[in-house]
Amino acid sequence: MEDVKQQIKDFINKCEEVKNCKFIMATTKIKDVLKSIVNSRTLYQLFTSVSADFDYLTAKAQCLLDVSDGFNNRGVVILPESAQDKLAFIFCLLVEIDRDTINFNWFLQKYFSDDGSFYGSFYAFCDLIIDNLEKIIKAVFAKELEEEKEQKEEVFEEQQSVQTNSAKAGMLSAISLLIAQEKQFILESSIPAEDKEAGYKMLTEITKALKTGNFDLANALICGYNYYILYNNSVSQNVGTLFESIEEYESAV
Repeated sequence: MEDVKQQIKDFINKCEEVKNCKFIMATTKIKDVLKSIVNSRTLYQLFTSVSADFDYLTAKAQCLLDVSDGFNNRGVVILPESAQDKLAFIFCLLVEIDRDTINFNWFLQKYFSDDGSFYGSFYAFCDLIIDNLEKIIKAVFAKELEEEKEQKEEVFEEQQSVQTNSAKAGMLSAISLLIAQEKQFILESSIPAEDKEAGYKMLTEITKALKTGNFDLANALICGYNYYILYNNSVSQNVGTLFESIEEYESAV
């Protein structure tokens, strides 16, 4: 009898590897995500089921939209509303990328280009495509993913915090916005491209640490980021507000 829980966890780990990998490894990691689906009978049946009657060509026309400002043609991705159609669309899209019927570099630059860099576009792709894929699978297999007592308590405490104190959730949303602005500042700065990627990833990890309540890690990353911006002489007007907001949020939680 197959270990469904372990296979779902493996799939989630593969999604995390995509989100955390270097851009140069992106297509390899996407291939690994698809392999984890094929290697799991449960996941394979799920994706086969949601894709069976899904009109991908029509969905592409509705989800991959062209936007023109009169000078440049860009694209925007609008995912389907239902979780089932989201799964089907994302799965079919990843298959096309894997088969290279959609050139990944071109796709990123057309539909996720904010600053012109591939790694910035790749992180935006992960935020929309891979993160939604992972969240839906976690929701579908929530029962199978129940963890041991310690992990259950961590999730329970996070849920209780959101349910009993909406103000804390609002604070976290405000911090997420400040971090998004800080990311944009780094991407638009004149520091070397590799250093931009390092700063972008630190900010991403700070967000993850705050969302999971790992404040020791968050504070360590914040110290590192503070040194990073001073070393690169790239201090934004909002970074002080960001640090203060994080400190207030930790005190509230």
